Amino acid sequence: MSDLDDACAEYLQLRDRCRSVQLATINDKAMPEASYAPCVWDESDCYLFLSGLSSHTGNLLRHPEISLLLLDDSTAGGNPFARKRASLHGVAEVVERDDVLFTRIMQEFHRSFGKVMQLLEPLPDFRLFRISTSSGSFVRGFGQAFEIFGAGMKQLRQVDPRQ
Repeated sequence: MSDLDDACAEYLQLRDRCRSVQLATINDKAMPEASYAPCVWDESDCYLFLSGLSSHTGNLLRHPEISLLLLDDSTAGGNPFARKRASLHGVAEVVERDDVLFTRIMQEFHRSFGKVMQLLEPLPDFRLFRISTSSGSFVRGFGQAFEIFGAGMKQLRQVDPRQ
């Protein structure tokens, strides 16, 4: 297995382990706004079940462009400059409650987050968003930065610091 294959495997493990993501959305004044949400992954799509009371929900309805930050908790005690992380760019769309996809993804939320979902799922202000990712970057450590691209966001290319 090549170093690039190892890096790709580490990125996919990080993505699949993440049960929450940091969000960067655009508010109604066209300013960036940072927030956080629990998530479920299905291939390269990230799903967020968000309350209408949260500012990021309104932001996504007005401006569907989003950036997600995934942080590796296992390296939190190490050097913060070398923390393993991925930043993904995508577009959000609402998955309606009568869509079969809604039912399938909500089953994943129930498996991942347990009893709290019995309380949250029926609340009418909550909406399920699918984030379709299209590009990104993965930092594995010092001098190990990669561009994420391609079908299913499963291809990596090492970033040349000279460019």
